[in-house]
Amino acid sequence: MITFSLPEHLLGVFPEPKKAGKFLPDYYKNLEVETGKDPRLGTAKRCVPFMEAITAGFIIPLWSDLYVVAKDGALNLSFPDNLPMQESLGHHGYQQLEGHPASDLAYGKDLLKFINPWVVETPSGVSCLFTTPMNHFETRFKLVDGVVDTDNYYNPINFPFIWTGGDGEFFIKKGTPLVQVVPFRREDFGDCAIEPTDETRQQKTQAVLGTTIKNGYRQSFWHKSNIGG
Repeated sequence: MITFSLPEHLLGVFPEPKKAGKFLPDYYKNLEVETGKDPRLGTAKRCVPFMEAITAGFIIPLWSDLYVVAKDGALNLSFPDNLPMQESLGHHGYQQLEGHPASDLAYGKDLLKFINPWVVETPSGVSCLFTTPMNHFETRFKLVDGVVDTDNYYNPINFPFIWTGGDGEFFIKKGTPLVQVVPFRREDFGDCAIEPTDETRQQKTQAVLGTTIKNGYRQSFWHKSNIGG
């Protein structure tokens, strides 16, 4: 079990983390499974790998409203004046990630970080990947991905990010999906092996897929994972 904890006076005040499947974006919820009567015309809603990514783990939602003004190279992010946190936003120097591919974007050299109020705790041997919510196609910000050994690091984990929304005024509502937390068990897989493709095995897989019009992978090869929490 994964545990998210807050100072007691903030419990029930900040939106709570939940399974990622509880935060599905509207475009995905509104997407039809098929684009017509022909069962071959499936959409991403029928794609198991897409579904597994968008529902993997848990989502930490933004704990308060956020107002952003980006204009002429000046970036200003404002949380509510009376937000019950000592600090809500931090900064990193560009030198810490100098030359990163997005640095040429407007505000790409402004390395910021959300000061996260939540402590994340996992069982022994389980770490967490922290990333921008997958397949949400968030355009306003991009987190710097990180992995933390949350089984022994009992402390809030802050979330560095860059602003990718460009110029404009933006009101980001409390509860907006902010961070996807994907627990995984630490395991040493050793080095990777490089070898010729087993063509007989691949042909067998393709033959099985060739017997179905839809859901071939789901029916014959998929094992439901536990990354959805």
